[in-house]
Amino acid sequence: MYTESGLKERCQRILEENGGHIADQASRILLEDPKLKDLRSPLEFISKNWRDPLTPSMIKLACEAVGGQPEVTHKTSLAMSLMHLSFYIWDDMIDKVHFKLFKPTLFGKFGEGIALIVGGLASAKAFSILNQMPVNRNKQQIVTRMIWDLLASMAKAETINLRLRSQGNLSSKKKFSVIKMEAADLETCLEIGAVLGNGSEEEVQRLGRYGLYLGIILELWKDFHVSVNWTLELNEKVKNSLLPYSLLWASERSENLRKKLEDLVNTDSIESSDVKEVVEYTLATRVLNKSVKEIKKFADSAVEELSQLKICKSTQTLKFFVETQPKLFIERLSTLEDMYG
Repeated sequence: MYTESGLKERCQRILEENGGHIADQASRILLEDPKLKDLRSPLEFISKNWRDPLTPSMIKLACEAVGGQPEVTHKTSLAMSLMHLSFYIWDDMIDKVHFKLFKPTLFGKFGEGIALIVGGLASAKAFSILNQMPVNRNKQQIVTRMIWDLLASMAKAETINLRLRSQGNLSSKKKFSVIKMEAADLETCLEIGAVLGNGSEEEVQRLGRYGLYLGIILELWKDFHVSVNWTLELNEKVKNSLLPYSLLWASERSENLRKKLEDLVNTDSIESSDVKEVVEYTLATRVLNKSVKEIKKFADSAVEELSQLKICKSTQTLKFFVETQPKLFIERLSTLEDMYG
């Protein structure tokens, strides 16, 4: 039986073995372009602080799961990783996130203008790489259309998010619908991998749904981390009324929390003691139990999709990866017990 550290290490090994080399290439590809030497400082920052082995790993594993050759996914995986870099940069801009995981974001360090430029360059580079895919024209058109549909879906999610914020009526239910739309990111990755591997329509759909459920799990992970201030974003989220899903859900069930949040919106500065109080009120609503149940539910749904596919090394790897997420999430809760009793 794996310990928490053993599970985490095996998951990291899966990502490194299947997507590590693409992640390294994506993180430095803009930096190594001589035409972009005037952007050296922000591109060096990206190469040191951003790395995405998940995207290429999921595309490769989906391709192999339907009997495809992983080499055919290289260009597409690189392009999708760069697309995700754009999402990563622009999402921080939209949410006005200056610090994340104890480090400044690109937006926080270099400002809005540079963030816009780098995000745009990453997307442009992604589409130029897609034109080099070693597949026939029909398959290239299919993959390009899938990526365009993803971009349209992500734009819709952010537009809805911004509109609800401006109206001041963002509920936890509406926020969760946005999370599901954002999870289409991994759904598309798995579908693309299956298409490149010549999977059947059913295999593409089932792997896509696996990706959707995994995407929701990872979004819930990220959302919960923000809600309990593990990423140091909570201060800015509260100040700008950009509350994460878990905090919205908790505020709908706690008068103390709702009042505290309303008071903080009208203050000039938020102290660490205020953030600690917000987290304590949030945890008192049993939002932890809710998060655990949701993550387990989506993990079970993802495993069910895989159970309908032919068993092979890659489907077994995908199964292990998603089954591990609830276990790691539960183990991580011991940190909260130490912090807040």
